[in-house]
Amino acid sequence: MHAYFPTLYEDELLYSWFARYHVHSANVSPKQTMKELFGTTSAVAVPDLPTQLKQVYDRIRHFDIQSLDNLILNHTLFRYYTAFQPESVREKVYQAMVEGNQPGAIHTMTGIAASVVQEWTFLRFCPTCLQEDMQKKGEPYWHVSHQFPGVFTCLKHGDYLCDSTVRYRNTEKHKFVAATKDNCPSIFLQASYSDKTKAFLNMIARQSQELISSDFLFTFEGIQKAYQYLLKEKGFSNINGKVDQKRLAEQFQLFYGEELLSVVQSSVSYENSFCWLKNITRKHRKSFHPLRHILFIHFLGESIETFYKFASKEYQPFGEAPYYCLNPAAGHFKERVITDLRMSLCTDTRRPVATFSCSCGFVYSRRGPDKVKEDKLKVGRIKQFGDVWESKLNKLVHIEKKSLNSAAKELQCDIGTVKKYTTSPTFKDVSIFEESTEDMTSTKQKKWLDLIQMHPEKSVTQLRKIVPALYAWHYRNNRKWLKEHSPKQERKADTLRRVDWTERDEEILLQVQQTINKLYAYDKPIYVNKTRIGKEINQLSFIEKHLAKLPKTKKYIEDHIESRYQFQIRRIKWACGQLEVKGEEIIEWKVRRLAGIRNDVSEEVQIALQTEILNYKAGDQDSKNQTMAF
Repeated sequence: MHAYFPTLYEDELLYSWFARYHVHSANVSPKQTMKELFGTTSAVAVPDLPTQLKQVYDRIRHFDIQSLDNLILNHTLFRYYTAFQPESVREKVYQAMVEGNQPGAIHTMTGIAASVVQEWTFLRFCPTCLQEDMQKKGEPYWHVSHQFPGVFTCLKHGDYLCDSTVRYRNTEKHKFVAATKDNCPSIFLQASYSDKTKAFLNMIARQSQELISSDFLFTFEGIQKAYQYLLKEKGFSNINGKVDQKRLAEQFQLFYGEELLSVVQSSVSYENSFCWLKNITRKHRKSFHPLRHILFIHFLGESIETFYKFASKEYQPFGEAPYYCLNPAAGHFKERVITDLRMSLCTDTRRPVATFSCSCGFVYSRRGPDKVKEDKLKVGRIKQFGDVWESKLNKLVHIEKKSLNSAAKELQCDIGTVKKYTTSPTFKDVSIFEESTEDMTSTKQKKWLDLIQMHPEKSVTQLRKIVPALYAWHYRNNRKWLKEHSPKQERKADTLRRVDWTERDEEILLQVQQTINKLYAYDKPIYVNKTRIGKEINQLSFIEKHLAKLPKTKKYIEDHIESRYQFQIRRIKWACGQLEVKGEEIIEWKVRRLAGIRNDVSEEVQIALQTEILNYKAGDQDSKNQTMAF
């Protein structure tokens, strides 16, 4: 057991921590340090994704240090390299870091080994951070935030980072090398990049740090959906998902500039069919370097913190329904009443075109997408004016005797349109257009009654679909009459006998008893609650709505279901038992992971977890004592 281990500093690599231990312990041989840390001399000193960390943790945990989970998340590049990886890869990498002894396999899993974006040749440091560390802590150390690929500036001071003389992948692979004043020459670099490039470099530093500050659970499907949504919203993709790759590459290069893209090894070319920018917009069959995700997300106007929100959003270039009716003749003018929307692509511009159809008969289209609120009140092209509009025009011209100019002004259309409709043969039909309001109502009523006579078997809903404008007119102007003169829905004769709830209670109770026994009998615990029981017996809706009428079933369910707290305790006991069967040590992080217990559980669950582990350890000790006594 170690008698001493140095304090782990904020933002310090585990590699640096182990290197400082080597210096403080005054070990002459690097392999002696390896033996003390890992229990073997064959372990490899890896700066970004170290392995066999459980071996080290078990040897130093008595110093009251952070949990192994926190060490991996906050003091390695695990979060950085797995943020955009599937959950299965994250789990494999995590387990390899805890248990594994093949560091090369991890770099293959994460795609680091095959990435065009190369890691740094030497460990990096900030000269100002170095001086501050010397003053406050008495020694320098390697910072996590200084080692990200593509990060050129210190997030804290804004200075350019410098190369040390310590190789990132040391040729002496079993040796941890601590940061010192000798291997970190204090050379303050002068700004060698444009202000635009440096601003982007600072952005990359901030976003890289953000990746390891939280657990971002991106999935390949979620990443792809978010990119598709943002590309459509920014106009780089049409509503069908086809990306204008040439325009995208041109705008991407103009946005960042060739200087920045070259520096971070992420240049783009439309002519190159294998260009990473083309591939990242398509279906994700492989992983992309986190640096390139950062660049693309920022280009699309978002950040690591906001990107996840777009994984579930559907692109709606004209907003959400209902939409505005822009018929000046309608009583609902500029009200959101339209639900009928059809979309297509403009053949010239490939932009989305929406056709809005209102129940008043007014149909108009507009080319999108809508960018500001005022766009929603614009008409691109009127495809059909409808009966309401034509009736209003008739009233203005033939009844109120207004001039064509006045009618055009009131209906917000061109005078040529008014002339076209007023000179139409059907428009001049006096039987239609010189009727009074009472005559119009009578005409509309007759049309509705004729429609019912023509379709006696149809319901109101079906009739409404045949002549939506006629139904809408009656609904707004003649609702009481419409209700009295519409087909009545016939009630089906109640041929079913009344439910015998006592008998039904007995039947359901038997099913529930069998189901609960089955659920509790599973080897791996299943949460036994009312919803699960209802689903198992295919009676979820019945259980939810009518349980009060089944007193025996209700009481049995209430007596035998478990709370979330009880289920967590059961999972903990199961996990401890599984570890014991496998002959593995029963320690907290293993139990948590196997039982699916989060860090933010209630105090009662935390106490139960600790108690269960202590009980198993006490049992092991008793067993050992009995063996020794025997």
